[in-house]
Amino acid sequence: PPLQKRSDNSPEEQCVEMERRVNQLIEESAVLAMQGDNGGALEKAKEAGKKERQLCKNREQLNLSDQINVELTYAVHFNLAVQYHRHSLYTDALNAYSLIVRNMQYPQSGRLRVNMGNIYAEQKKFLLAIKMYRMALEEIPDAGKELRFKIMRNIGNAFVKVGQYKDAIGSYEAVMEGNPDIITGFNLLLCYYALGEIDKLKRTFSKLLTIKGIGGEDDD
Repeated sequence: PPLQKRSDNSPEEQCVEMERRVNQLIEESAVLAMQGDNGGALEKAKEAGKKERQLCKNREQLNLSDQINVELTYAVHFNLAVQYHRHSLYTDALNAYSLIVRNMQYPQSGRLRVNMGNIYAEQKKFLLAIKMYRMALEEIPDAGKELRFKIMRNIGNAFVKVGQYKDAIGSYEAVMEGNPDIITGFNLLLCYYALGEIDKLKRTFSKLLTIKGIGGEDDD
């Protein structure tokens, strides 16, 4: 016999419709952010968060906890964190990121500690930024070399900000060994100069001259 048609007003169907609405709000928030309407983007992100929490509560009450969409929860918190950051609401952004990175259901979320490190760096809390960057490095596989080198550059820059030039040199040297670039090389020169490492300064300057890009499109 044909399957009985589900009622449009069934609790399950209402949950599915609510999930569609949450997805729609996330997309609308992202579009508004791209258009420069940060206020509208944040409001949409908050609304998505409220509806997603209500959705989870509804499914728990219906004994449908196994149908809770953890990826949707991830997307809601991530988008909310991004929008808080755009408004310089650093504490709220860090709290939103923390909800993700502490959740064992998201094994790859540790790399979001880079975002948390960037927030601390903007607040000039450089030691906390370094801690986040290092924790993120532990989550990045060796295959992700480009990302690892970007994080190492950030660590080096943060060490310079607190005057720990020797530690900064360690990060910059690792980058120059694996993926050299003009800016990192120049920063390394400054650290050698600050510590009076003249011989290393000369060798690095000579190596810097061999790197492609000087006088190119990356002058800015």
